[in-house]
Amino acid sequence: MISNNNSDTNTFVKTPKSSFNFREEILKYVKKWYWFLLSVLIFGTLAYVHIRYTIPQYNVSGTILISQEESVSESELSAFKDLGLLDDTKNKIENEIQIIKSRTLLTNVVNNLKLNVQYFTKGRVLEAENYPKSLIEINFLSADSIVHTKSKSFRVLINSSTSFSFVDKEGKKLSDHSFGKTINTSVGDVVITPSVEGIEVNKGKIIHIKITPVNIVAQGYRNKLSVITIGKGSSIVKLSLNDPVKEKAKDIINNLVEEYNKSTIENKKLTSARTAGFINERLELISGDLSEVDDEAAGYKSKFGLTNDVSAQTQRVADIDSRNIQEINRLETQLRKIESTRRFVLSQDGKYDILPSTLGFDDPSVTGTVARYNGLINQRKRLLKSSSEQNPVVVNIDEQIGSLRQGLIASLNGAKSSISISLNSLRTQDKYFSGQLYNAPLRQKELTAIGREQGIKEQLYLYLLQKREEAEITSHITLSNARVIDKASTLGSYPVSPNKKMIYFGAIFFGLALPFLTIYLLDLFNTKVNSREDLENVLSMPILGAIPRTKTKKSKIVVSRNSRSSVAEAFRILRTNLGFLMAGTKKETGKVIFVTSTISGEGKTLVSSNLAKTLAISGKKIAYLGTDFRDPKFHNFFELPKGKDTPGFTNFIMNSDINPKDVIYEMGEEDPLFVVPSGAIPPNPAELLMNDRVKEMFEYLGQHYDYIVVDTAPVSLVTDTLLIGHFADLSIYIVRENYSDKRILQVPENFYREKRLPNMAVLLNAAGDKVGYGYGYGYGAKD
Repeated sequence: MISNNNSDTNTFVKTPKSSFNFREEILKYVKKWYWFLLSVLIFGTLAYVHIRYTIPQYNVSGTILISQEESVSESELSAFKDLGLLDDTKNKIENEIQIIKSRTLLTNVVNNLKLNVQYFTKGRVLEAENYPKSLIEINFLSADSIVHTKSKSFRVLINSSTSFSFVDKEGKKLSDHSFGKTINTSVGDVVITPSVEGIEVNKGKIIHIKITPVNIVAQGYRNKLSVITIGKGSSIVKLSLNDPVKEKAKDIINNLVEEYNKSTIENKKLTSARTAGFINERLELISGDLSEVDDEAAGYKSKFGLTNDVSAQTQRVADIDSRNIQEINRLETQLRKIESTRRFVLSQDGKYDILPSTLGFDDPSVTGTVARYNGLINQRKRLLKSSSEQNPVVVNIDEQIGSLRQGLIASLNGAKSSISISLNSLRTQDKYFSGQLYNAPLRQKELTAIGREQGIKEQLYLYLLQKREEAEITSHITLSNARVIDKASTLGSYPVSPNKKMIYFGAIFFGLALPFLTIYLLDLFNTKVNSREDLENVLSMPILGAIPRTKTKKSKIVVSRNSRSSVAEAFRILRTNLGFLMAGTKKETGKVIFVTSTISGEGKTLVSSNLAKTLAISGKKIAYLGTDFRDPKFHNFFELPKGKDTPGFTNFIMNSDINPKDVIYEMGEEDPLFVVPSGAIPPNPAELLMNDRVKEMFEYLGQHYDYIVVDTAPVSLVTDTLLIGHFADLSIYIVRENYSDKRILQVPENFYREKRLPNMAVLLNAAGDKVGYGYGYGYGAKD
């Protein structure tokens, strides 16, 4: 067994490679350049057809400013909001956008512009809509409520200035009619009239009239209409619409803004009217309530003698009561003085003392009497100083004093009685005023409550009068909710759809992406060996080379002396490489070359037979031995005497009477190639290969031939090859491109690492064209 660990074999040792080779990845796709070209052409054609047969769409847009202060009749509803009957939160711009896009407004626009009826004229490829005016016009005699729900299509062929015909899609006449005459149809009675002068110039033209239910048309434009705000928190709204007819899109947007303003104005007027009605009803109720409160206040004041200014009145009562109390105190003092004087006077009977003169009686008669009394007392005292009490003058004075005393007592009694009456009266008044002052807070409280209720009713009454006036003014001065900033206009003369640049760009992109993705997925899910690089990435054993894929021929021996095909050259290069791999072998003759594979069908018999032929052409004496006893294919490559039943190696092993030369057959006289076929198929191939006559055959062939090329059985299926592996000087392991699974490459790798077969090297069979051997020096594809 010869080792290949020498300098000559290093040429075939696998060198480490990067896991990713950008150049190889690119080449993998470049090889399929025609896929990309075909895909781009297909997608390009589809893009062209799409653009050619798609109706162009133009973008029309306009901007409006929506008032936020009076959004949705804010001013008219202020009365309700102030009363707490409505939420005071302002309507958002988003709500207004939804109102603009509402089905109701768009339905009104469709009815205003009669968009449910469309007129088309046939062009070279597509039908073009006639807007705003067509050659003819259809008028419906049925009610709008009926017509607006119908769907119908007419094709009108203009025959002359006075007549026309209904035709079908192919242009076949269905019926003849006159312009201006009533025609009964499925949508009711209609009248078709020419809408332009000189209509005979358009004789032969077909006008397609399409009638669509209004709600469907409105919903269609609602879906296409875009209403967005410009800037965060902005009140400026942009309305845009894509449509094949620019003028129609402009009319739709402008009319939509008009309908929106009209709707908001009508809503404001309606709200104002309802507000005024509500306020009038409330005024009647509050007016009645206010009258009741006024009557209650007047009755209460009348009942308790109150004035409008209860506080002032209470103060006056308090002042009067204070003065009354002072007067009572004064009279009580006078009464006490009178009583004291009266007791003093009564106690003076027979006494002549002077009465106090500083008591301050209010009654002047009492004061005068006291003064005269005191004067007589003083006169008596002076007389008594010079005379006695019997003096007639003194007696006279005494009589006068007694008379004055009686008169003074009577005066004091009269004054006492008068003061008592006044004091009782004042005390009665005091009780009254004290009661008034005591009940004043309660009266004040009750009167304040009545006044508060009266004030609330008055304020509400006045407020409602003011709001009614505001509502009346607003109903006559109503502004629209939106102000037009930019009227509807197109952004440019070119359509926005279909976008030719984007479509063609997309076609190119998908045209390149689809084959790229296809190749990538095919490569991702492909577990077959696709190239020599797949072998280099997995196997560490030497790689002899690659044999190109060959076309099926009657003769499977593709190598001959004069053959100049790429396959023949590949086998010649293989022959040369064998010399490098077997340079360390000490044998001069009888070098044994095993050719095996993992599974059947990888081409080991094809390679081994053509290798034997190539070596024979070089002048070496070659023995080609078949050891695949289970499925021999020698009869497919060489013309044996008895074909598949030709005696061979198995016959030699089983019959000791047969000599080696009896089963060796010479293939042609030109090249020294001798074949030992497998022979009869035995029931026990493995046991047969363990026979000593196997060694005898190898020894005989080694003595008489330069090279022995052995066609062996697949190593992963049976152990036959491993049983005789020790006879080999070189083991060629065949891997077939696009046939062998990458996952089974681990089998030869394990054999190589474990040295179960000697001097192993791998050969790629049926390789693609890129490994061809047409070098441009006469080595073409010809034999």
